[in-house]
Amino acid sequence: MRYLPYWCAYLPQGIVTGLMFQGVAGYFRHAGLDLAQLSWLPFTMLPWVAKFLWAPWCERHTLPLCGNRYLGSLALVQLMMAALLVCIGFVSPLHAVGSVMLALILLATLSASHDVYADGFAICSTDARSRPFANAAQVGGSYLGLVLGSFVFLTLAQHASWRSGFFGMALLTLVLLLPVLARAPLTPPNPARQRPRLELGSVRALWPALTLTAIFYIAIRGLMVLQTVMLVDQGLSLSALGEATTLYGTLGSGAGIMLGGQLARRLGGLRCLLPVMLLHAALAALAALGYPYFGLWAWLVVFGLVNVAAAIGFVVLYNALMGLVRPHQPAADYALFQSADAIVAMSVSVVALRLAHHTGYRPVLMTLALVALASLVPARGLCRRLARSAQAAQAAQAAQAAQAVALRPPASSESEVIHG
Repeated sequence: MRYLPYWCAYLPQGIVTGLMFQGVAGYFRHAGLDLAQLSWLPFTMLPWVAKFLWAPWCERHTLPLCGNRYLGSLALVQLMMAALLVCIGFVSPLHAVGSVMLALILLATLSASHDVYADGFAICSTDARSRPFANAAQVGGSYLGLVLGSFVFLTLAQHASWRSGFFGMALLTLVLLLPVLARAPLTPPNPARQRPRLELGSVRALWPALTLTAIFYIAIRGLMVLQTVMLVDQGLSLSALGEATTLYGTLGSGAGIMLGGQLARRLGGLRCLLPVMLLHAALAALAALGYPYFGLWAWLVVFGLVNVAAAIGFVVLYNALMGLVRPHQPAADYALFQSADAIVAMSVSVVALRLAHHTGYRPVLMTLALVALASLVPARGLCRRLARSAQAAQAAQAAQAAQAVALRPPASSESEVIHG
């Protein structure tokens, strides 16, 4: 129950992502849109690419609530997300595709801002010991939200209507706010005097972590964006596709979250990044080599493994990144990492769908596998550099603590002064 607020804080963002990449994509694909048309859908995530631009402003102007300096802002944005979901339900999906896209971009803007507050909510209320559990809740909440935004939405859309699907998502978004308000953890006041700002120095200071974030998910991002359309092309109905994504988002991601949490606690985030990247490359190679021979059931198994590997990667990477933020602007730095991830996710999604439309799936799968293998070389050097930086930071903190103890007057001297 201690980590329930973290789960519920990240669920709404998963709902939005599930709607865009699986729910709405599956609905439009089933309605007859081709891959070239669907390749524009990832552009609705542009706000996630650019959220680092306004994240420092968000962190400077947070609305505290119930002893948590991020909670008031988080709650306000979540209410706005629910209201917008209701409005999208009134838009005709196939006769106003452009309007739907614009509404989804606005929804993604709110979701990205919500994530800034949720990240500050999580980072500032945990320490190194409890952070892997919060990371598991972060990833688990996002994955469970993907299930709600895909399976629940697609089921409601198929058996009721487009409008019912979005109304259901709005109701879930409101309900998820209640546990966060009821059990929000306290956060200490910001100890740093420096105010959060967007500056070029942030990029220079954090470039190794930013580069590692950018190359970590290339293979898995491509496989996950192809997942929905490949399964639809295998003949799955909307409800069957929703059931498959439910299993991926519950059993698959649950197993991945548990394994990723264990790796993060036992080895630390940086030490297990390379093995996870190798796993991602192996799965991309399996998909590429098996494409001509795999049937529907084989692809269901492959994409199940992809979801397990993706959840492992999310936990270990974001556990490592939470330890690399600066004290005076943790949410803004974390937003910068996520923007780098979003740039890659959007770019890989657009390119993969476009190439698949023109060349078929197998060349795309082969390209993903080769890029993933090539990324292991720079990733190794980046992990070593970040490990050295972390050790140097820990040594500096230990030296400062030792100096503070050395400058403190002994207890006997204090007693003599007092009695004198």
